[in-house]
Amino acid sequence: MHEEPDLVRRLKVVFQFNITVDGQQRTIWTCDNKSRPEGDVYLGTPKNGKPDCTVTVEDEDFLKLMVGKLNPQRAFMMGKLKIKGNIMLLQKLNSLWLDLQKAGKAPELPFLTDMMLKTVC
Repeated sequence: MHEEPDLVRRLKVVFQFNITVDGQQRTIWTCDNKSRPEGDVYLGTPKNGKPDCTVTVEDEDFLKLMVGKLNPQRAFMMGKLKIKGNIMLLQKLNSLWLDLQKAGKAPELPFLTDMMLKTVC
């Protein structure tokens, strides 16, 4: 987000990602593009109000989504991705994510794996 502020400005929304392991909630991450111009990603629920879109997904499927090995629409249709709130916002996020991947700027797997292992206290 800090490296691509123009992309952040294209989507003023708060996402909450509920990451599960074997169906049990393990971690909550928030991606907040509303509160600060440069956006913010942090462990835990949104600090300012409710999320515009909440995504619940298993940790392994989340990693596959992030590295482009699982199509989000297909994951949703298969029940691997549960969405609460405005589903169109998630489609916009996917479009931005694809732009980043095409530009070779998607996060590295070790970062994502570390993110998945942290739990909410």
